[in-house]
Amino acid sequence: MRRHGLDLVAGDLAAELSRALPAVDRTQPGFGDFALEGVRGIEPGRPALSLLFHALASPAVRGYRDGNRMMEITEFPTPAEIEIVENYVFGSSPPSIEDLRARADDAPLAIVVFAAEYRPGEDTVHRRHADMCFSRTGVARIGTVAPRYRPAERGYLPTVDGDGTAVAVQPCRYAAYIAALTPGRKGQHGPMHFVESAEGDAERRFWLPLHKLFDGPECLRGHDLEVRLAAQHVNEKIRRAHLFFSGFGHDGGWQEPDLSEPPFVLREGIAEFSTHPTDGSWLLTPVHRSRLVEPATYQGAPLTFVVPGSTPTAQNWSIYQSSLNLLPRPHGGRAAPEYLHARHVVTDTGEENLNAAPGVRDRVRAGGYRARHYVDHTGDGWIEAECSALALEIPRRIPAYSIVASPDYFPAVRQSDLVRWTDQSAPPELLSTIWPRNPGRPEPLSAQRVAANLELAAPFDPTDETMTAIVGAHGSGLGDQARLDWPSGARASMLSDGAAGVFAPGWDVSFDRTPETATDDGVQPGVTFLNNYGLGSPFAEDSMLCAALSSFWPAVAPDVTRTFAPGPRYATATPLIDKVIGLAGGDPWDGIEGPQHDPATKTVDYRALAYGDYVEAALANRFDSSVISQTTVDDYIARTLTMAMVYGALGAVAHEDKVRWAVLSFQLARADDPDLADACAVSTRHLDPRYTYRFEMIRHDGAQTEHPDPCRFDRVVVTYTERVVLFADPTVVFRRGADGRWAAFP
Repeated sequence: MRRHGLDLVAGDLAAELSRALPAVDRTQPGFGDFALEGVRGIEPGRPALSLLFHALASPAVRGYRDGNRMMEITEFPTPAEIEIVENYVFGSSPPSIEDLRARADDAPLAIVVFAAEYRPGEDTVHRRHADMCFSRTGVARIGTVAPRYRPAERGYLPTVDGDGTAVAVQPCRYAAYIAALTPGRKGQHGPMHFVESAEGDAERRFWLPLHKLFDGPECLRGHDLEVRLAAQHVNEKIRRAHLFFSGFGHDGGWQEPDLSEPPFVLREGIAEFSTHPTDGSWLLTPVHRSRLVEPATYQGAPLTFVVPGSTPTAQNWSIYQSSLNLLPRPHGGRAAPEYLHARHVVTDTGEENLNAAPGVRDRVRAGGYRARHYVDHTGDGWIEAECSALALEIPRRIPAYSIVASPDYFPAVRQSDLVRWTDQSAPPELLSTIWPRNPGRPEPLSAQRVAANLELAAPFDPTDETMTAIVGAHGSGLGDQARLDWPSGARASMLSDGAAGVFAPGWDVSFDRTPETATDDGVQPGVTFLNNYGLGSPFAEDSMLCAALSSFWPAVAPDVTRTFAPGPRYATATPLIDKVIGLAGGDPWDGIEGPQHDPATKTVDYRALAYGDYVEAALANRFDSSVISQTTVDDYIARTLTMAMVYGALGAVAHEDKVRWAVLSFQLARADDPDLADACAVSTRHLDPRYTYRFEMIRHDGAQTEHPDPCRFDRVVVTYTERVVLFADPTVVFRRGADGRWAAFP
């Protein structure tokens, strides 16, 4: 701080923090995006203009320059210590309620709960300088071990050093604010991902934080506050499945009052506020368990359901591969989990694993047996605030929507990063190749305008469609443009831009819709709202299908399409490297062996998708994310872009042409590869070694045959007619022709 002229050991520290500094040194690492209007150690009520807060809270501040030497910072503040300074920002010159009313220009006020993060300037709503970002929807994630705080990043990651199969839970920090209801303003307080249309965000009103609430007499002038947050969560996926069965005439084996008991409905043990003193206040932390998925038991016995037959006349369920697929309502909303795991049979004498025998799809399709239920302890709920000292002056309370989601295997890649690249950088001629109409372009949850779960006991407003928006504080985004640099560290996002938008089958959250209602003005349409109960039961049943369907790209999910036999609907979008899927000497990250190539017969031996089982992988803790979790945004985009360019070089632009090509091998090109040297010799163009990949692609007719070894009933064989080697970086593709010659595209 002395390099900025701030003396933290001054006798009168309060005066020192409040005085105007002669020259803040924004050339110091991490301070280039500190707001240009910031001239004090502490600017009352303005964290983004407070130099001390920025130094402690910004993940970009990781070192300093001492003369000509760069020095690393070796000790960083804890979340609790950052919070102390943050509260001092708001309490150093506390406003009165009347001050806040005037600042809000008489807009409606309420006590609103937000999930909040201090972010580098590149990642804020207005992108002018580092600032606080807020969402009324927070995203935490389940795991197998306690959270791992990364001090330098001022945040959390799911990875655990030295143990690739462990998954650290991802917490989410909440806080209560006095907030004002204000129309959206692009380039200022937002929201991020501003929706521009006739009924867009300029016409919507968003709750914007005015002043943070915390305990004590320093928060608001004339008040001694006690602020409490309470969290309620629910997972009712199993209950919803049985209600779905009953609603369509099938007896799944259970009725009320059992359906209101755990584990049909889970209301405890999903997430709790941390009590660890270094975590600070109101850090919602999912309860970690030894496994991501656990067998469900009830009344001391395995909990099961009677699998309905998926006959040609069945209208409400079917099978997809070997999963039981509960179909959506006519309007697309989901009243129950889309997919149920149904491959572990429970009988009076024991259990039978349908994965261990031929004909798994036929068995699931026929139904009529009892299948084991599994629980995953994801859920959704609400965070509400209580502050009795303000009950008269600001009686309105608005809770936050809390999502406790499944693990994020690409924690350094956010949905919003992909949206920004799509909107500003993606080659227009490749957009339809990268993102075909199904599943479509990436969209984060923060870009959607949908109500929170209206089936919860929380007082969510069905007309409030801005729950997932990310906004800045009231009055933010008015300053000058600071210098923006991409931060060097990575941390998982707690806000809604780190979650996937709603789509089928879903990854982080699903949706449902209220019934239409008849009024004097006619029939009023239902209201779409978010929920957890429409996701797979357990989540892993959903996740594998997402991952196998070209990652269902908008979810930033691992793309394991090439692990399984190619199908007619989805082509690989963002390939995983060979080592990650169990080729080239590596162990498969998900425990599923990759394809085996026989060049002599021009065949490839694949695991049949119906026999891929992520529930079993989760039960055995076989997921090893140590490699894929290191994937950066640039890596992810480079793989997606080069994949699209390779399709173009193969003449496969239309969907029906792309699915006729499968990725046989994909890896980072080696500098000593003689094929690479031959390819580069045909052009003066230079490849970027960081993102130069070697592809082997095979062309097939879409046919699959059973494996000739009857003991390998879980695998299928695909014959190919053409095998092509290509090298690609984000600017050029080199393809080797049938005559052995290399050509550059475009």
